[in-house]
Amino acid sequence: MNYNIEYIHSEEMKAQGSKSEIFKKYGKEWHIREQGSGNGNWLLIKKSNVLINNKSYRKEVLKYYGKERLTEKLVNRLRKEIEDGHIPDFLKVSAKSLSV
Repeated sequence: MNYNIEYIHSEEMKAQGSKSEIFKKYGKEWHIREQGSGNGNWLLIKKSNVLINNKSYRKEVLKYYGKERLTEKLVNRLRKEIEDGHIPDFLKVSAKSLSV
């Protein structure tokens, strides 16, 4: 099986508005943190991700390597291992479920 592995960089941006507006607009995809003391300024952070065949495996890759931060270097390490024929179990299980 071929694996299309894509690293997605983290993003950060600032927004201004009420708490309800910000959470309604960004709450599903972004981690939201208030800046200042109730002045309506917010810091929005989207964590880096790894997509393998268009599915997120962020948690699985971090657990596999025993890491807390997903970096491009770590994703390149995974890519190299897969190219060398060392397929992590979480991908073997996923491939089996796709072929059923």
